[in-house]
Amino acid sequence: MSTNDTDEEIRRVCSILESIANNYPPESDEHLAIRDAACAYSVVQQHKAVKKVYQQLILACRGQLPEETKARLRQHGIEPDDFDDEDNPKP
Repeated sequence: MSTNDTDEEIRRVCSILESIANNYPPESDEHLAIRDAACAYSVVQQHKAVKKVYQQLILACRGQLPEETKARLRQHGIEPDDFDDEDNPKP
């Protein structure tokens, strides 16, 4: 799942939770619990996305960058093959 997909999914789920929370008075225990659940869901999903990127970075540091990641870097104007084994740009 890409970063954009993760963001869209977080927004979708939080929107659903917000619509449920709006069925309760703003200061009710139910409303506050649903709000807290939405925040927790968002944090957990963001953590999962960051963990995946970190794992890809670890692989990259060992010279095992997946082709999918190389393609994403190229989309952003970064040529991953321009770096040598010591992570220094080639001349």
